[in-house]
Amino acid sequence: MKDFDTSNSLFILKEQQMEQFKQLEHFDYFFHLIRHDFAHLSFARYSVKDVWMYFYFEEEPVINSEHALIFLLRNFILNEVLISPKLKRLKKVTVGSFTNALMASVMTINLYLDYLREVLGMLPEDQYDLYMKFENSSKQLFNDRFYEYEHYPRKLVQIETIIIKRLRQHLEDNPVKYNDCQQKVIRFMDQYSIIKRELYEPLSLKK
Repeated sequence: MKDFDTSNSLFILKEQQMEQFKQLEHFDYFFHLIRHDFAHLSFARYSVKDVWMYFYFEEEPVINSEHALIFLLRNFILNEVLISPKLKRLKKVTVGSFTNALMASVMTINLYLDYLREVLGMLPEDQYDLYMKFENSSKQLFNDRFYEYEHYPRKLVQIETIIIKRLRQHLEDNPVKYNDCQQKVIRFMDQYSIIKRELYEPLSLKK
């Protein structure tokens, strides 16, 4: 499946990390929890996996600086997660757990997708259509075969830069709402962890 291609990761993965990353393919049902209007986009699915790497590992892998410059919007969202002390608290229940890390990742990405939906709605139709057509194709468009035109997909980069600028401004202009949304993710994961323990931890048999 192309959406589980490790070569598109924002991180530089070691062999063991690559194998763990590939295991996400067996948990595909979590990706159906992505906001329905974004669920078909590779960008959204890869964003969940980017954040999963952060939540799953005690120390997240090194970021691939080349890919960070190619997948601009994914990198912006990942950085928002990395700098959030609130979301870092989730690592108490996600480190080493495939499912906890995945659930936290989906909930976190949905938070940003809700804001992104508003930003995309402000784009002119031609810019919106172009971005949706090439939403996670930046790496392919940086290929040598396009160099006779330009060294990078200028129009796509310009649109993505506009999106990031407006998304950043949107988050900065609504700090209370942004904080509340992060708190909702934390509360959800608290409840999720409690329910998971109640349902799946072995019963303690009294003598």
